[in-house]
Amino acid sequence: MPVVIAVGLAGFVIGGATPAVAGPQPLATKQSVPVGSGLVPVYDPTTKAAGMATPQAAATIISAYWTPARKAAARPAPLDTGAVQTSSGRQPQGKPQNIADPTRPAADAFRPDVAFTNTDGKVFFHDPVDGNDYVCSGGAINSGKRRLVLTAGHCVHRGGGGQWMQNWTFDPGYQFGVGTPGSFPAYQLWAQTSWINNDDHHFDYAFAITQNGSHGGKLVDTVGGNGLTVNPGRPFITFIGYPDNVSNTEQQANCQGQLSRRSIFNSDQQLNCNLGGGSSGGPWLQNYSDANGLGWAVSNTSYGINPDPQGPVFGPYYDGDTTNLYNAAENASP
Repeated sequence: MPVVIAVGLAGFVIGGATPAVAGPQPLATKQSVPVGSGLVPVYDPTTKAAGMATPQAAATIISAYWTPARKAAARPAPLDTGAVQTSSGRQPQGKPQNIADPTRPAADAFRPDVAFTNTDGKVFFHDPVDGNDYVCSGGAINSGKRRLVLTAGHCVHRGGGGQWMQNWTFDPGYQFGVGTPGSFPAYQLWAQTSWINNDDHHFDYAFAITQNGSHGGKLVDTVGGNGLTVNPGRPFITFIGYPDNVSNTEQQANCQGQLSRRSIFNSDQQLNCNLGGGSSGGPWLQNYSDANGLGWAVSNTSYGINPDPQGPVFGPYYDGDTTNLYNAAENASP
């Protein structure tokens, strides 16, 4: 049975199993199941305690943890290169389907600049295994509850039977420091069992449910949200994220290109861009508009096959499993 310890905050749990999270049942024909973190994985350096916290307690720990100095020192999460596990036998099926459409901010307070958007941003987390702080990329995704961030699976969970990442937070519109919209700490993290258990890069995508931001308000109400398309084919896309080969992850970068199939034996998406560490999880957006800073996410940066940051890079092919994960995270959102 988990032991509750006092760290100056109520709702911080050490040890024990992660609570089960109810969610929609995935389609019986699918090969992977959505799994949520339940509570929020956290690490409190003042007490050296690590465990699961309620969202309210986690928000306090996460806000105190991510000082400007820690954010500046966070390392770019490296892209996996060389031999990676991927369910290459899976074949794309079905017609393109828009699961969510893009939406502008509720108050339209944060207008995009050309080739810059507040809808996408920087992900920060603490790795419980090596004890380091890392940076990934991510993007807000529209949904009814307006709290979801899309990123890579390895930016929320170590995979291969490992652990959830800790002190997870999202800074939309980051540009040489925290963006005007502020920071949005995690409420829950969601990933696929095929990533969590098997490191299968076909499932290297994830959704984080966010709490209200440091300035108040829901994420999508504050900065807008991209759409989401499954079974997208091989469209022309715009990558947006924070690779370390551009200002050492301090500046939002973009790259455009036509997606292709990795090989006749592997259905993963291929993008011919040189993206370094930190680009993991950055959304690949179809029909991206400089006018409103929005597009439809069809994949995300996952891995490479050459030494980082030499291209090309690869991302998962979004399909019905992606829809299941999106629905599970949305249903679990407050």
